[in-house]
Amino acid sequence: MMKQYLQIKEQNQDAILFFRLGDFYEMFGDDARKASKELDLTLTTRDKDKNKSFEEKIPMCGIPYHASDAYIARLIAKGYKVAICEQTEDPATAKGLVDRDIIRVVTPGTVIDAACLEEGTLQLLRGAVSGRHLRGLQRVRHLHRQDPRHRLPGSGPGGAPAQRAGAVFPGGGGGEPGGLRLRAAAESDAG
Repeated sequence: MMKQYLQIKEQNQDAILFFRLGDFYEMFGDDARKASKELDLTLTTRDKDKNKSFEEKIPMCGIPYHASDAYIARLIAKGYKVAICEQTEDPATAKGLVDRDIIRVVTPGTVIDAACLEEGTLQLLRGAVSGRHLRGLQRVRHLHRQDPRHRLPGSGPGGAPAQRAGAVFPGGGGGEPGGLRLRAAAESDAG
């Protein structure tokens, strides 16, 4: 199991890895040290070797999976990136080690989960793509509001901000052969 953990951690070195084991997300090594400090968790170990001191054993800490949103929110608020590794097959039917994979990576810059946002927080996300035949730029704004009385002009149903999306398609744009044309769409509140 630790070999599997280390392989997945190798691909997510810049994140605290929440590794699903049964009803818990476990963290090991440096991730366990950071998480135990930041989340006030007890640091322990799975190593049963009585000949090793506690400092020589691989540290671990864990949280119940059903409470993970609150813990993730606390880590995100402190600037950490969290990679969530889930069991991808039923442990009851798995033969040998249960398959696991990263299902989500949460960062302070990309979080939109209500549990991780403060009321009134504005999140901005921009992305660009450029290639031989395709270029595009996308900007997304997300304002977290719970109270519908505080909706912004142009906000969507339930107080969600209007979403504006642009898609870039190769060919036929601007009167130039092979040029780019931009098609934009906007959703707004009808009420």
